[in-house]
Amino acid sequence: SPGVMDADTEMGIRNDDIFQFKEPQKKSMTPGDYYGDDSDCGSVCPLAVQKILKILRYFSRVLSAMEPLAQQVGLVDSLLYQMVKRPHSLYDEDDNAARVDAIAVIVNLACAEENKIMLVYHPGLLDVVVNIANFDPLDEAREHAAIVIMNLAYAEENKVHMVNQDHLLDTLIHLLFDVSPFTRRYASAALFTLACTYANTAVMSRHCDGGILEALRKVLLNDPIDEARMNAAEALFNMARNNSDDTVENMGNHPKLLASLAHSVLTDYSAEVRAYSARALEWLAADIHHPMVCHPALLKALTTACQWTKTTCIAEALKMQSSLSENRKPMVEHDGLLDALAVLALLDDVNDDELKICAITALERLSKEVSTRQIMARHEGVITALTKATFSRTGFDEDDNERGATTLLLMKTALKNLAEYL
Repeated sequence: SPGVMDADTEMGIRNDDIFQFKEPQKKSMTPGDYYGDDSDCGSVCPLAVQKILKILRYFSRVLSAMEPLAQQVGLVDSLLYQMVKRPHSLYDEDDNAARVDAIAVIVNLACAEENKIMLVYHPGLLDVVVNIANFDPLDEAREHAAIVIMNLAYAEENKVHMVNQDHLLDTLIHLLFDVSPFTRRYASAALFTLACTYANTAVMSRHCDGGILEALRKVLLNDPIDEARMNAAEALFNMARNNSDDTVENMGNHPKLLASLAHSVLTDYSAEVRAYSARALEWLAADIHHPMVCHPALLKALTTACQWTKTTCIAEALKMQSSLSENRKPMVEHDGLLDALAVLALLDDVNDDELKICAITALERLSKEVSTRQIMARHEGVITALTKATFSRTGFDEDDNERGATTLLLMKTALKNLAEYL
């Protein structure tokens, strides 16, 4: 996960927007709302202001100077004034540079832990940053705005306050589809850190009728930037892990979200993206059960994703599902699920022992229900897996006799349960 970032570590690469997404409805703003009154600027030398801002930008990168600068009376307000001052022209390089330098100083000050709480509660600061993120024509200015939000979100004390600010979540959704890959990366990072708090996940999952979930889903599937996809996957994982009942329901019922996580597990070429997507499914599997409306979608996602064998997340999710009696009949009747468990139970690589044990445990639990036994007994893959594993002398670590004996007992128990129907 990315850490705090100062404004001068970026590099300017601009890509065309690849997304098609209907943005949430926001109150319309005119340029007059965005830019402040500059009636008094004639009494100040613009060149002097530009030079001072440049000096402040460099000073604000010094760790020992960050807190004293932020505490200097009137400095933050002066920077906000420069950030909202109406430019003489959108093509005026001096005006634009001054505005970018002003917000860059805020970026740097927000890197210091001692400043994060003070800045997030400073009157007008978040409003100005949100306005720049939404309306500034300069890519660099929007990138800086996204970094400010990200840096401030890393403070634990700020997370709940920020999520409840007007337009902040709408702004992050908007930034996820910015033409700048850096802006998309910072916005997705802000979302995953805001989702680290239990109190935020329900608000985020239902915001704008699932707008955040849909935006993260599209970034996960389509963004060409690895770190943006990884941040989106981690955001979904954090929401699944720090969930409430509302969060689970909103995520489970969101169209194509579970299927997209499964698709990402199988197809993304980033190991981190795959891992976070698999872990998100594992956590959701601990809370989505029959007869919830989204339970079939979860079973379909797990059945698809179980081809991923680099971690035990999906196998553990299936084992967890089989531990509840109400899930067992729907699991056995779900198309392809028994095939998937049989394949996992037949893995014979020494590194696959944990996956194999999860699958065999799940099969043994599924066989406990009388209503499932006939289907399981007639399933060639299940019987092959149980009998082959039972009578095989290899397949488990010989040094782990206790684990091997426990697994052998599970297989024999499953066969005993199914014997009447063989």
